[in-house]
Amino acid sequence: MKRIMRMNAVLLVSLTLLSVSCDEDDAQPKVEPLTASEVKDLDATSTSKFTLYSFNSGAVVANADSASAKWDIGFRGTTIILNGGVSGPGVASGQIVDGIFDEIVEAPAAGYNQDSNTTKAIVGSGGWYTYTGTASVPNHAILPNAGKVLILKTAESKYVKVEVISYYLGNPSTGTAEFADLASRPASRYYTFRYLYQADGTTNLQATE
Repeated sequence: MKRIMRMNAVLLVSLTLLSVSCDEDDAQPKVEPLTASEVKDLDATSTSKFTLYSFNSGAVVANADSASAKWDIGFRGTTIILNGGVSGPGVASGQIVDGIFDEIVEAPAAGYNQDSNTTKAIVGSGGWYTYTGTASVPNHAILPNAGKVLILKTAESKYVKVEVISYYLGNPSTGTAEFADLASRPASRYYTFRYLYQADGTTNLQATE
C-alpha cells in the first residue's frame, strides 16, 4: 500500500511540474517574424490630395485623418511627403540612402530630415527617381533609381525602410516597345513599393524570414 501511495505521489508531482512548465511556455511572448510587405498600384493620381499610408496598419488612411498621426507617408504624383515638419502633426522624418534593400539591416543613427517649406525630406527628381526627358529611351518616363532606399522614422518614431519599385500601373517592364510608346504606356502615378516596418522602436531592419 505504501509503495502505491509513493508512486501516486511521484505521479502527482510530475503532472504538477509538467503543468507549470506548459503554463510558463504559454506565458512566453511570441516573437513575430520581421518580413517585408509589398504595396501594389497605390493610386496617387489626385492633383489636389495626397494618398496617405500607414506602415503600422499597412493600409491607406482617409484624408479626413490628415491632421492626425494615423499616417506616415503621402503620395501625390511624384511628390512624397512625410507626417512631420510642415506636412503633418507627426514626428516623421527620413532620408535616402545608397544600398540594397535586403542588405540594409540597421537604420542610420543620424541624417534624417523633415519636410520644410523649401524642400521635402524625400527628394524626387535626382533622389528616388530619374526623369528621362527626351535624352534617353524611354522618353518622358519616371524611373525609380536602383540602389536608393528610403529610411524613415514614422509619425510615431518607428523605423521603416522603403523601396519604390514602379511608378506605373501594373509594374510594367520599362524596357519594352509598349512602354516606350507613350500611346500604349500604362498609366502613371500608381506606386508599387515594398517596405519593412520595425514596430518595436529599434533600428533593426533585418528580415527574419
